[in-house]
Amino acid sequence: MGILSGLKSMGIDLKSDDLYEDNKSNKDAEAAAAAKATAIEEAKRKAEEAKKKQVNEEEYLLAKSYTCPVCDGTFKSLTVKANRARVVAMDLDLRPVYDPIDSLKYNIVSCPGCGYSAFARNFPNIIASQKKVVREKISSTFKPDPSINEKKVYTYEESLGRYELALATAMRTVSKTSEKAYLCLMMSWIVRGQRKLLSEGEEGYAAKLEEYRSAERELQQNALEGFAYARQTEGYPMCGSMDQYTVDYIIAALYYKSREFDKSLKMLPDILVSASASKRIKDKARDLKDKIMAIKQSGRIPEPDEIED
Repeated sequence: MGILSGLKSMGIDLKSDDLYEDNKSNKDAEAAAAAKATAIEEAKRKAEEAKKKQVNEEEYLLAKSYTCPVCDGTFKSLTVKANRARVVAMDLDLRPVYDPIDSLKYNIVSCPGCGYSAFARNFPNIIASQKKVVREKISSTFKPDPSINEKKVYTYEESLGRYELALATAMRTVSKTSEKAYLCLMMSWIVRGQRKLLSEGEEGYAAKLEEYRSAERELQQNALEGFAYARQTEGYPMCGSMDQYTVDYIIAALYYKSREFDKSLKMLPDILVSASASKRIKDKARDLKDKIMAIKQSGRIPEPDEIED
C-alpha cells in the first residue's frame, strides 16, 4: 500500500515517487530562468563597458604631409598627435601597451606611389644607391594605392602591410641585421594587437587565434635569429637607441617565448650585475629569471600558449 493508493478509487493515479517532482521541476525552471537572466545582465554589462572603452581613434591622429625621397611624390601619412597616447604597461618582450589607442600602428611611413617604406624617423634618410635599388626591386612591381591619403585610421591589417613594406625595403637595401630584426619584433607586436582584439564569440575565433599565434611566433623567431647574429657582428647602439643590455634582454625574452629557458637564463647575469643597465631592464630581467626558475622548480614545461603576454 502506498501513501497515495487510496486515490485510485477516486480515479486519480499518482505515485509517491512524484511527491516532490513538481517542486523539483519548478526549482529547476526557476534556476534556469535566473541563470539566463544573470547571463543576459552580464552580457549587457560587458557591452556597456566595451562601449565606454571605445574611442574615436580619428581624434588622436593627424595626417602629416611627406615628400618621398625615392619618387618625389607627395602624400599624407597618419601619425599620433603629441602626448595623446601614453604607455600604461609593457609586455615581457618590451612591447609598449598604449592607451587609449595603439601607437604602434602608426610608426611606419609608406609612400603610396612607389612603395618605399621606413620608420618615420628614418624615412628621409636614404642614399642614392639605395634609391636606385628601391626603384628597381620594389617600385617596379609595386601597385600604387592613392586611397591611402583618404584613410582616417589604420587597421591592424593595414598597419602590418606597411611594416611588411618596410621590411621589404630593408631587405632590398641590405640594411643592418638589427634593423630587420627590430622590424620583425615590431611586426610580432602588431600581430599580438590583432590577437588581443579577438572575441571568443566571433565567427572563426579558434582559427583566427591559431593563425595569429603562429604568425607571432614565426616573427619572434626571425627577430631572435636577427638579434642574436647582430649581437656578434654589430656595435651599439642598435636601431638608434638600444644599448647592449636592452638587446641582451630582448634576446633573453625571445628565448623564453620559444621555451629555450637555459639559453634565456644565460643572457641575464650580465644585465643583473651591470652598473650601466637601466633600472627598467634590470627589473624586467629579474622578473624573467623568476619566471624561469619557477618553471624549472615545477618540473613541467609550459605549452607555448601558456607563456604568451
